[in-house]
Amino acid sequence: MSTLNCQSCEINNQSDCHVAILLQLKGLRYFIDVANAKPYTQAVHLGDRSTLKALNGTFQWGLRFNQESGLMELHHSNEKAISFHPANTVPYSSFYTMIKRSRSEVSFGPFLTGLRFSVYPNNVSRILAVRDACIFDGTSTKHKYCAKTKEMIQSIAEQPAFAHIKGFKNLVNDAIVVLDRENSSWFDTSREILIEKGVSEHVVRISDLKACPSASSICT
Repeated sequence: MSTLNCQSCEINNQSDCHVAILLQLKGLRYFIDVANAKPYTQAVHLGDRSTLKALNGTFQWGLRFNQESGLMELHHSNEKAISFHPANTVPYSSFYTMIKRSRSEVSFGPFLTGLRFSVYPNNVSRILAVRDACIFDGTSTKHKYCAKTKEMIQSIAEQPAFAHIKGFKNLVNDAIVVLDRENSSWFDTSREILIEKGVSEHVVRISDLKACPSASSICT
């Protein structure tokens, strides 16, 4: 017997802002997250403390238990990314309020302040992704550059790697329209931060990725 349950998660000290899945299979619980735009590419048993790897070993992640808080934590890049209670689950309907807030309150999560989408083709050996004005294209998250225009972001959505997602280009275009309306400075602010951090505006060659089944997620 197996069951799927919804898990309420905390990100950046904001509780109940992210939905993950707890799969119970033969009495064991496994954590699954397919919506955080990261290459969490497998279900992980809650007792598994190993370091998992993706993108040719350049992206390392895993679960840890925090004895002090009593919460499970997902770590990558040596930092806590997500935390959740290992035993408590909630019905999906409990997220309706969260979903409404994320689409109406600018201060609640990144949904009205930025654009994120990603795909990990070729058995998660490559990344093609957008995080606001930052474009990732290569074999690790270090292969990135700063977009000069929003049209450059739209061109990423047209890449063959996203062809398996019906209407994806229009979805991204619509998201940009909403962001421009709700937070007109989102793109310029992201560019300023990236340039300050030394991210180059040099355009890395967009990979000629073939359309294929791949791990992907979007957060808009």
